[in-house]
Amino acid sequence: EIDHCAMTPEQIGLYQAVLDKLLVEQNDDTAEPRQGAILAAITALKQICNHPAHYLDDGSALDGRSAKLEAFDDLIDSASEARSDDRSEPTLVFTQYVVMAKLLASHLSERGISHAILHGSLSPTERQRLTDEFQAGHIDVLVCSLRAAGTGLTLTRATQVIHYERWSNPAVEDQATDRAHRIGQTATVSVHRLISEGTLEERVAEVLGQKRQLAGAVMGTGVDGWIGGLNDGELGELLRRQRPGGAASSEDAA
Repeated sequence: EIDHCAMTPEQIGLYQAVLDKLLVEQNDDTAEPRQGAILAAITALKQICNHPAHYLDDGSALDGRSAKLEAFDDLIDSASEARSDDRSEPTLVFTQYVVMAKLLASHLSERGISHAILHGSLSPTERQRLTDEFQAGHIDVLVCSLRAAGTGLTLTRATQVIHYERWSNPAVEDQATDRAHRIGQTATVSVHRLISEGTLEERVAEVLGQKRQLAGAVMGTGVDGWIGGLNDGELGELLRRQRPGGAASSEDAA
């Protein structure tokens, strides 16, 4: 299931500023090489879609600044309500950014929800310990770096999977989801993919929503590499923020 999230005014302002800077640089012969500028902008836009504090990296407060975080909270609340009714709803959360994983963990701490972070810098022993604790029911939410948890782990206690952002390679995203679908899983697993409405994320989701084998063939190095090969007109059309319904916003068309 794809959950569409409308951006906050702060997110819209930051998104537009990054996009304007990128499109101006493409006409500036003194700017950094085109491919590097595009990849840097894509990363910035993804971070803004996640949360302004992720992009700004300034330790600022999280509440009320990201519709995606609000959608995340709604899903966590639903799982908490299920637990209060004696129904287990353990949750796996995947993000490709360790910084965002730490922000989510801090947010969960403030809300008093038991959780842990599984990321690539952990030793194999520590990774296994967290896996065992989750499987044993001692952790309600396991926040995972997508690369760290993509392979080799069995987390079949999970009945809810949240992809906080989309990965540019659909195969990697599928491998992460499969952690909850390993042999031994007996419950139905709900999978949620959070998408910022009218942004690059939504455009990429449309591509990934087509036949996934076709997406992999066309974009062998992932969506980011495919975007880097677009001409200026195609790039502007792809990244331009859209209002719900598909119309470009007035500030975008300027």
